[in-house]
Amino acid sequence: MKALKIIQLLLATAICLMPQQNPLKKLFAQLPDTVSEWKKPAEFQIYGPDTLYDYINGGAELYLSYGFKHLLSCQYSADNLPDITIDLFDMGNSYQAYGVFSHSRESLDDSIGQGCEYGGGLMVFWKGQFYCSILVFPETGAARESVFKISRKLADSIPENGQLPPVLKMLPEKDLVRETVRYFTHHIWLNSHYFISNENILHIDKQTEAVLAQYSRKSDKYFLLLVVYPNSEKAEIAHSDFRKHYLKDPLYTIKRTGDNSWSGSKIDENRLWMVFNADSEKLITDIFNEISVE
Repeated sequence: MKALKIIQLLLATAICLMPQQNPLKKLFAQLPDTVSEWKKPAEFQIYGPDTLYDYINGGAELYLSYGFKHLLSCQYSADNLPDITIDLFDMGNSYQAYGVFSHSRESLDDSIGQGCEYGGGLMVFWKGQFYCSILVFPETGAARESVFKISRKLADSIPENGQLPPVLKMLPEKDLVRETVRYFTHHIWLNSHYFISNENILHIDKQTEAVLAQYSRKSDKYFLLLVVYPNSEKAEIAHSDFRKHYLKDPLYTIKRTGDNSWSGSKIDENRLWMVFNADSEKLITDIFNEISVE
């Protein structure tokens, strides 16, 4: 009996020590061998953080800033037809996968994965910890149909949906333009959607979470930015630097800025709220009062 227990223990230890299959390889194995006239390749390429620049020259920063882990790339091919390129990114967790997807989203569609967008031969979607890009060029009717088939199969092969970043639930629902929501943990992507400063005056880093969204209230369109810090002290430092460098006056929290619109800030423990491009001081005051009520 003692010998049997020792054998069982050794077997359990051996199983635990066995190298786990890369989840990207598992998903590749579940892709269909053929889609219409296109055939699945026998081989694929895997890229990591150190080699991503070799594949995406000039575009790797986006994925790396969101905690990129690995990329699987392959091409379906057919005689006398354009290749269909699949780039499947393992972002490590669902927050980062959603963040990459949100970076360029322009519409709302969850018919594939947890969110998708298609245009001009390019399908992108996210689900769980994965972000996927499937491209065909030039686009034809048959190629488009095949891209959708591959996308659905791949999304269905991902076993679980991922959780959305909790900070998204803090955004006020009223007047929110949902397709403009951007989630990020690196300050450079803030400037991609609304320019604040060449410097990281809000101290956005891997310890913070930030979400930016556009709102539309009657004829007024404005941006609301929320940054959540690990503690109130860091939020206070960021708030001070925002007033000093952006509002240009450390004594005020709401001011008319250089483009003749109004901007303002409000701190709430470890959360820093900012409004940009408002058409009046009253609008910002109303927004902050509504946030306080929620």
